[in-house]
Amino acid sequence: MSFSIQDIIDSVSLRTRLLSGEQGTQRPLRWAHVCELPDPSEWLGEGDLLMTTGIGVPHDAGAQRAYVSRLSEAKVAGMMIGENMQAPEDLTGLCEQAVLLGFPILTTHYSVPFSAVTKAILDARQQTEDQRRRAVVRLYESTRIGLRHLALKDLLLRLAADVKADLYLFDTRSLRPWEEELAPLPERWSQVLGARQRLTYDLARCHDAEQEALVMALPAIPECAILATGGLLLDYGILHHIASVLAIELERVQSEHERMLRLGSELVDDLVNLRLTERAALERLQQLGYQPTATHFALARLDEAAPENWQFELSRQGLKFLARQAGDETVILLTEQTASQVLQSALACGVGISAPLATGLRAPEALREARLALAHATPSRPIVHYANALDEAFWLPSDLDQARRMYRRVIGNLLDYDADNGSQLTQTLRVFLEQNRSWQKSSQILNVHKQTLVYRVRRIEEITGRSLDDTEGVVALWIALRSMDISAEGPG
Repeated sequence: MSFSIQDIIDSVSLRTRLLSGEQGTQRPLRWAHVCELPDPSEWLGEGDLLMTTGIGVPHDAGAQRAYVSRLSEAKVAGMMIGENMQAPEDLTGLCEQAVLLGFPILTTHYSVPFSAVTKAILDARQQTEDQRRRAVVRLYESTRIGLRHLALKDLLLRLAADVKADLYLFDTRSLRPWEEELAPLPERWSQVLGARQRLTYDLARCHDAEQEALVMALPAIPECAILATGGLLLDYGILHHIASVLAIELERVQSEHERMLRLGSELVDDLVNLRLTERAALERLQQLGYQPTATHFALARLDEAAPENWQFELSRQGLKFLARQAGDETVILLTEQTASQVLQSALACGVGISAPLATGLRAPEALREARLALAHATPSRPIVHYANALDEAFWLPSDLDQARRMYRRVIGNLLDYDADNGSQLTQTLRVFLEQNRSWQKSSQILNVHKQTLVYRVRRIEEITGRSLDDTEGVVALWIALRSMDISAEGPG
């Protein structure tokens, strides 16, 4: 337990009374030290109790005020003067300044040795250390329970109870809870942390008007930090133990997350490539918590704006999903359509959502539905569901069969030529149109000479029977390419 100035006053054996500074009697004591120098503030620090016979106390009232002010600025807890020893008879300046600063001044009976006060503080510190050791034992008992898959929220609450303090786990970049279900930082601590422009989270001490808090980044996870406040047992040693326990739990969570991503990626690949029977597909979906009637395929093409660790960030927000990267497409399995807004916000790109999967064997069709919906996505409407995909970009095919017929009719011969001759005329056409028929940009992207590009374009026109010099031919070929993207038989 914490030992304070008031505890010394209350102790009958120490025979100590308060002279001045009643407001500061609840200050906790770290240590007691005898000092007879004119300026003890050079030798004592925060939480220390100055014990003196009064030799160093000045006789002048102004000097006495300065004496107390220096002690208060050094955050000395209080001052104890031996009674009937060598202090000046008139301590008016000392006491008046102590009242103004809330600095407690005590007087101890002549018969009480200063060593008795030091021993009382030492005994109290020993009790506190015993409590800290028991708290550490409780912390690692919580770790053992946590390894049995205790949720992070429950583990944090248990750790807080172990050390009798308030604990907050937060993201150092946004000051938001590390996981959505965790308690947010109190507003006053958010303001204190936000106001510190160069705060490092390796180890920090923060103050507001009422309390002190300790802040520490978790080992190997600098973006995640723990803020602890309000506990009498708290110190840097205890906080290191807490941070270590939480780091172990987060590493376990990360490992489990990576395992689920791997299993999810394998399942999505098996579904879209029809490697599973209907019964096997249903069993594996249900094992991972997915009901086919409430499961949708989502499709996105990530760009530079998407965060590198978007899967982990979405998991922290509580979003349930399975994902697989296939070429330039990211195929995602969602449990509900409302999750698409969270997904799109994290990916910062268009997202197409299929109709419900319904059965495992319908996965390739659902993927094509998501691809069709994505084709209709626009900057003003980044999330498109297959059911209402025609609300915008109405010039694209209205269904998958129409998409197949359209692209086969316009560029089917070109695709067949590429397949038979190992050429890349379809890719050349795509790049040429994406670059608005710029010969220079297209040749740079394709890494070919301009004359080679001219030859390829003329060959494309011969095979397709459409000219890239007139609007009608350009529109037909571009829509055919978009239709081919929509109706692709598999990812990538």
